[in-house]
Amino acid sequence: MLQLPKQTKTSKIWLSLFETPAERISSLIDIRYACTAAIRNMLQWAGNLVTLNITLRREPFLNIKEFFNSIQTNQQVYKASLSRQLAADLPPDVEETSLKDEPKDWFIKTADFDDDYDRVLQHRDGEYTQLLEDITRYHQIFQQGYDKIILLRPPTYTGYDIQLTAAMQCLGYTKEQFQFIIVQPIKLYAFHKTNQKIHPLPDIATEELISAIGMDALRWYSLRVPLTGIAPINISTAGQLNDSLYRVQSAHFRCSKLLQEAKKEINVSSPLAIAEKLDNLLQTVPKILEQSAEEIAPHLVIQHLETISEICHQWLDSLGVTSPDYELLLTTKETIFDLLVNILNITAPESNN
Repeated sequence: MLQLPKQTKTSKIWLSLFETPAERISSLIDIRYACTAAIRNMLQWAGNLVTLNITLRREPFLNIKEFFNSIQTNQQVYKASLSRQLAADLPPDVEETSLKDEPKDWFIKTADFDDDYDRVLQHRDGEYTQLLEDITRYHQIFQQGYDKIILLRPPTYTGYDIQLTAAMQCLGYTKEQFQFIIVQPIKLYAFHKTNQKIHPLPDIATEELISAIGMDALRWYSLRVPLTGIAPINISTAGQLNDSLYRVQSAHFRCSKLLQEAKKEINVSSPLAIAEKLDNLLQTVPKILEQSAEEIAPHLVIQHLETISEICHQWLDSLGVTSPDYELLLTTKETIFDLLVNILNITAPESNN
């Protein structure tokens, strides 16, 4: 079984997801977004206390007025008739002269943190903006003792993440504490026999895609690249013999089969170089998982699994009629199982289907 690193620091993390009911998953955007549950598994494995917030509808902000009053003296918040960007082209005393009697808005200096310009928190008519409502909520979450907030969102939210992240930095929170991750969609490809080339495919129905490659392959290839990049899936090979996922699952199957046949007292030395390389890869798994949790990067787990499976196949192929090292075989089998099933939510077959 996978062991936690001894020096892992426990953090309290708020992980926010929009719920996408299975019957409403109809596009490649929704499908990939729905495959991100592995992130919670990684975070929890690393020793973090994770609160999963499934967002169904916007919740009321009971303390928004109190919060807004508390930040009005913040140097990053100001009241003016124009934002700093517009006022910069006018005389320095424009607010005290020609705009003296003009209604004023409350702004926050998001432009200091990579936003295009400062954003409004409260309009001159007294109406609060969506940005103020959001930062009120996330500030309140931090006040409840959370160390980090991670927001996973579909690509329809691209752009707003910059404003929101910048506003949270204005309040003193760091990018490490507040992560807004836009999960990009899947892009389908298929092999065209006529011209022997790979061609892009249009969006297809969820049921048709699952029927073509299987749910395991869909999860695998959705997480095989960074969440912020488009996930390419070749439906001509995904889920098929000798594809990436098959190689990993078959390594687990081969180990399981040999373990059923092997006797624990038999411990014959296997080819040294390959066995040592495999053992080193297994020893590195906790470090890879810790890095994946820190960077919210499940693709690092998959890349490591692919390497483990390839070395495992080389090792098993080299054994011939020699009995395998029982402990190495058991550790390999358990590690592949834990990463597939307990982290990535993908099956690990014990026998041939």
